[in-house]
Amino acid sequence: MILVTGATGTVGSELLALLAGRNVPVRAMTRDPAKAAFPAGVEVATGDFDRPDSLDAALDGIEKVFVLPPGYGPDGPVQERNLTAAAARAGVSHLVKLSTSGVTFDATDPISTGHRLGEQVVMRAGLPWTMLRPGTFMTYLYGYAPTIAAEHTMYVTEGDPVSAMIHPRDIAAVAAHVLTTPGHDGRAYTLTGGQALSPRDQADVIGQTLGRPIKLVERSQAETQAEFDRLGWSGPRLEALLELKRQSAAWDWKTFDTVERLTGEPPLTLHDWVHENVHLFR
Repeated sequence: MILVTGATGTVGSELLALLAGRNVPVRAMTRDPAKAAFPAGVEVATGDFDRPDSLDAALDGIEKVFVLPPGYGPDGPVQERNLTAAAARAGVSHLVKLSTSGVTFDATDPISTGHRLGEQVVMRAGLPWTMLRPGTFMTYLYGYAPTIAAEHTMYVTEGDPVSAMIHPRDIAAVAAHVLTTPGHDGRAYTLTGGQALSPRDQADVIGQTLGRPIKLVERSQAETQAEFDRLGWSGPRLEALLELKRQSAAWDWKTFDTVERLTGEPPLTLHDWVHENVHLFR
């Protein structure tokens, strides 16, 4: 039996669907099962990373765990410490942690630093482990949808990186493979899409799917920050994301063959993702 934490999130939900579709015994952990909808055949357990007393029941009978904590606060990777302690008590045989490619490239932004510390907790838990380190998710483009729909315009920030963006389903496909096949203990896999695309390229893909051109407007860092402030989106989490984006310009364009090497299928393209989510941009 596999336990999927972060089961209602972008990758966790895709992973549940893949495992359930293959009739793999799987259990979803969520803080509020009443608010969640999962595929048929998925067991559901109440569990909260910040409530250690809730984890033993969620892990009862579990062999492998997909580790996806909700985030990192000032106290560091508390969630990983709580989960790995419970996993050790339950006799879990494999932990697969979703991390970030910033760890591969020694980034120092708060998000990469939090994942690096979380990885260290998992590595020191005394259980077999595997790290999955994806780059930028294609779902990052959600943030551009309102102005593309309203103005046919994509506002980006000066210096935004060329990115080998990855479809969340490819991350889930790698996770499913690692969780159901041997040979991944002690490995860290960096995951990307198959093609590095500039912001102009990304806008063109969206425009091709919509059947109309998308104007690209570059803002300065200060203009972007002012717009976020106007929308009420400022704060430490936003600052951490912007710092990750600034640092990632040094590596986000690099492509890795990990998805195809492990799953046997080429990575999904941005065309695929936009086609699936085209309603967001109309």
